[in-house]
Amino acid sequence: MKLKKLTAVGLAAVMCVMAAGCGSNGETNDKKQENTQKTQEKESGDSTEQEELVINYVSARGETDAALKTLKKIAEMYKEDHPGFEFNVESIADRATYLQKIKILASSNELPDWFDADPEAFFEGICKKGIIYSVDDLYDELGLKDKFFDIALDYPKLSDGSNYLMTWQGNVEYFWYHTEMFEDAGITETPKTLTELLDACEKLKAAGYTPISAGNYDMIMRYPAFKAFRMAGNEFIDNARMGKEKFDSEVGIATAEYTQQITQYFSEGWTNSDATAQMDLFLNKGAAMLYTGTWDTPDLVNENKELKDDISTFRLPVDSDKDVTTENDYYANCGIGTAVLKDSMTPAMKDFIKFVWENFADMAMYEFDMLPSMMPSDPDKLPELTQQILKDLENCGTFAQCWDVRLDPSTNEVYRKELANLGMGESTPEEFCQRMDEAVAQYAPDYFDVE
Repeated sequence: MKLKKLTAVGLAAVMCVMAAGCGSNGETNDKKQENTQKTQEKESGDSTEQEELVINYVSARGETDAALKTLKKIAEMYKEDHPGFEFNVESIADRATYLQKIKILASSNELPDWFDADPEAFFEGICKKGIIYSVDDLYDELGLKDKFFDIALDYPKLSDGSNYLMTWQGNVEYFWYHTEMFEDAGITETPKTLTELLDACEKLKAAGYTPISAGNYDMIMRYPAFKAFRMAGNEFIDNARMGKEKFDSEVGIATAEYTQQITQYFSEGWTNSDATAQMDLFLNKGAAMLYTGTWDTPDLVNENKELKDDISTFRLPVDSDKDVTTENDYYANCGIGTAVLKDSMTPAMKDFIKFVWENFADMAMYEFDMLPSMMPSDPDKLPELTQQILKDLENCGTFAQCWDVRLDPSTNEVYRKELANLGMGESTPEEFCQRMDEAVAQYAPDYFDVE
């Protein structure tokens, strides 16, 4: 981010520095005193000069992403009264390419003013360097904290409970299903337990249907956590990712066994599919169920924002009466968040961010059909489905943590590979867990404070 004074004196000073190649050798004491006075005026808010604010934002969101489109429109609105303002966005939708870019920028101390991140190990390492502004402090300073859904404040927290990410979305994950296929297969009630989910899959398969459309690996990587979350909550992954608890344990083995059981009901070719193919298969009634989040709602509703045709939903089933989580605990999240460099957090930056949050919720909801991370105005006027989703978002007890976010990047690569081997029957649950433990032992010390 660059702050530039719109005065001839300021411009001349900048040109002088550029020509001399140094900051102060040619500066007189009078000039130093003048600049010091201007700095003090800016900080106190007494300066009548207008600042230019230029924000460089490297985003993991695609150009069609609703959150990004909302931010860009708000930036255009802000520019109307702040002619020197610029909001420059570099969009890198491919996640692997994006992460590689951020790692290169971080290693060379060239991170942009804004960049997207999950609360995972690599980002946590960046925060420990003290170069990212605390979002907890920012929200307190701007008087915004009580306006957000609780999950928008809790989901992006790091291991120590701190928060360095602004989150834009509010998402709940569901099983979406075709009611006609369920009825034809003799399934009269939606599954209430993970065992009943397997039973429903078997009935659908016997009736000639593909039970689950799978292809989006972000969603596929949820399945191993279903069992573990019910048996041990988030404590299992929090400990296992640092080697404090083994994947090769009662909970870990049960998780792997359940994963291997349910993947046999996935659509053909799931290891080489993608999110688009997964959605198309479901919408074209090539599969009975789809597990995904509410960011995909626009594909699943009609022009009246009602669920298409015979589609309905159910939340993550429980496991047994020994569960440590309840039916009111499930997957809900806020998507990837946005960090702001500490050096970029000037009064001008805070003014823009405050303007963003004054406009974001309603614009995201009513213009771009995206559930925001704070409640929009007039929620009672929203479609019934949207109201239910907002209610589920607001009432979620403990949200299940995404394993691919909690694991360090290197172990996560192993997780992705071994999940495919496990699901295809090329490894046993025991082998899966042993290889995960080996990966943690090899890579976790590079990211966490573990021996």
